[in-house]
Amino acid sequence: MSLQILQKPQRPVAEETITVEPRFERVENQPEREVSRQLTAAWDSCPAPAKLESEIQSGTHHQVQNVKVRCDHAGITVYGVSSSYYLKQLVTQTVQTFAPSIPLMNRVLVQAK
Repeated sequence: MSLQILQKPQRPVAEETITVEPRFERVENQPEREVSRQLTAAWDSCPAPAKLESEIQSGTHHQVQNVKVRCDHAGITVYGVSSSYYLKQLVTQTVQTFAPSIPLMNRVLVQAK
């Protein structure tokens, strides 16, 4: 029997990225400008980052700190710090409620206390 020595992690921070793919499928007979118009319509329905930040704060009862939302051509990216993975899941649910068809990258860090 061999003995293994386990080392304590250097950082007590876990980071996970959740990517939600857009729900657009290309149909072979569909013209490219139609697909482009659908993507533009989805981005036009994207809420303002300030609104998403306030919705995240209210949805998590102000338990996620330093919430920042960034919207660009790659999708919506959410940054912040939470104390549990449950709060990180609430962030994902909140953003998906307001922008279900836009890709989401959840960059909220979970810090152990």
